[in-house]
Amino acid sequence: MGVIRQFQCPSCKETWEICVGHGMKHGVLGRVMGEFPENTRQKIAEDVQGGDLPLFHFQYQAVSCGHCRDVVAIPVLRLLDSGRLYVGKCPECGGEAEPAAEDSPIACPKCGILLDVRDTGHWD
Repeated sequence: MGVIRQFQCPSCKETWEICVGHGMKHGVLGRVMGEFPENTRQKIAEDVQGGDLPLFHFQYQAVSCGHCRDVVAIPVLRLLDSGRLYVGKCPECGGEAEPAAEDSPIACPKCGILLDVRDTGHWD
């Protein structure tokens, strides 16, 4: 089950609420692949070709987008057999976003101060 997470800057008071983690539908690789653009889906399919049941880890991960200066959730898929990592683009601007280590602090994209974080609910 995913978590609804609120990020707030203690300095500029900007606030974002996003859904992170994964839902029940993300237990099947075919459904996870739907969270990525066609060219990425093709690369994933090529990577798992011939595998009976490819092992993977998927989640939406919080990032601070340096292009549109927003806090967003991007899809992140790691194929465990190959170790290959697939990272989605910012849903707001389409820019490249670099995911941080899981649960590491995120800086405010507006002023650079570390954001306060609190869970506000669950999603599926």
